[in-house]
Parts: sequence; C-alpha cells; structure tokens
Amino acid sequence: MIPYKFLLILIFCNTLYSFNEKPLKTEFYAFANAMPALNYEQQAQLLKKLGYSGISQVFQAGDKLTRQVEVYKKYKLKVLSIYLQATEKPIDMNSIKALGNGGMIELTVHKINPQIIESIRQTSERAKKLNIRVALYPHHGFAVATIPQALELVNKVNHPNLGLMFNLCHFLKNEDINDLENILIKAKDKLFSVSINGADIDGKDWKTLIQSLDKGSFPQTRLISALKDIEFTGPISLQGFGIKGDKSINLENSMKRWKAISHELKD
Repeated sequence: MIPYKFLLILIFCNTLYSFNEKPLKTEFYAFANAMPALNYEQQAQLLKKLGYSGISQVFQAGDKLTRQVEVYKKYKLKVLSIYLQATEKPIDMNSIKALGNGGMIELTVHKINPQIIESIRQTSERAKKLNIRVALYPHHGFAVATIPQALELVNKVNHPNLGLMFNLCHFLKNEDINDLENILIKAKDKLFSVSINGADIDGKDWKTLIQSLDKGSFPQTRLISALKDIEFTGPISLQGFGIKGDKSINLENSMKRWKAISHELKD
C-alpha cells in the first residue's frame, strides 16, 4: 500500500507535469487544392474560422498573388508558398515578391541538367534577398521524386537558401515506409516544410494515398513524433489533391484531427 504522503507527492508531480505539457507548436496551413471555390475574402474567412494559419501551394503569381496576400493579411493569415516548376530560366522574382518576409517557393524538378542546376542556384540567391526560401518538392514521376534525390540535388546546387519538402503522399508512393524516421533524420538540416494528409499504408493510387486527415490507416502520430524527434518547427500543410466530397467539411474534419494529433504528442 502506497504511504499517504508519498501518494500526495505523486499527485502533485503529475499535476505539475500536466500544466507544463503543451501541444505541438507549428503552423498548420491548407494547400490551395484543398480549398472550395471561393474568392480570397471567403477563403480567408473560412480558414480563420477553422483555425488554419493560412494557405500554401498557391498557383497564381503577379497581381493576383499580391491581392491574395493583402486579403489574407487583413485576417492575420499568411499566404505561405507558391508552387512552381524549375526550368533553365530562374524564377521571376517580380512575379512573387509579395511572398517576401518568410514565404516559400515549392519547386518541382521535371529534369536535371547543368542549366537547371544553375537556374535553381540563381533562384535561391535572388529569393534570399526577398527573404523567400526555396524548397524542392519531390513529386512522383518527376526527376526529383524522392527525398534522397532531392538531397542530392540540394548538394549539387549548394546554396544555403535551398532546402526541401517532405510530402507524405509522394513518400508513400515512392519510398519504403520503414525508412520514414531515417529519411527525416537525413533531411533534418534541409527540411523547410512538410505536407500531410490521410492515407492508407498500402495505398497505391492518389485516391488511397490522399484523403482528408481524419481518414486512412497511416498513423499520423508516427510522422509527427518523428518530426518532433528531429526538432522540426517549420510549417506543415494539408494536401488536398483530388479528395472527393465537400471541401469545407474536409477542411473542418482535417483540422479536428490535426488538433487531436497535436495534443496526443505533447512536449
């Protein structure tokens, strides 16, 4: 039988520990492809209501991007990133300067040659002057489809403003799930952002590999725990490509699951 005084000490310690526990600290965004058909004002209102930090992986540049950034700022939300393709010409910074002060270019790479390597280097250098980071986006079927391929190209370009993204659906499509933790450890120093979604561990197509966050057999806590282990504090975004159903409801259900995951893995 536990002595009464010892029992009181245990209760006090457990209570103190519970007060010190905090939910996972990171910003959580929604990909543009997860959004319903709304204007910028309506988008921002919906995301604000649901608790997202803003939107990521938008497609439009120039005046439209500038307008979207302005509207989101009104609601204290952020347009985090734009989705572009690496070519032999560096990205036009004038078209994306609205992302300055902490935004990101998510860059897919369809082919690799010396000219593209140099253009990525120039893009990284020019973006740095605007405080915009450049993250390679591994994508199934492209020249950079895996984290190791992205890391190899990052090393070839050799610029401090160039890193990479971890995208759960593309990882499950192209890589071995048993390598998850080791891959994240290897990518740690260059991991700028992460995208997640519900997925089936044995999924083969996008229908099974991209679901709302509350669905699928993949254990999301495993991924988030691995990110915590490498002390990742960058942005995390919700992938929404091709998910069927009401997108507003998908966003709401995904946010509920995100909050649950965050509290399951407290500091």
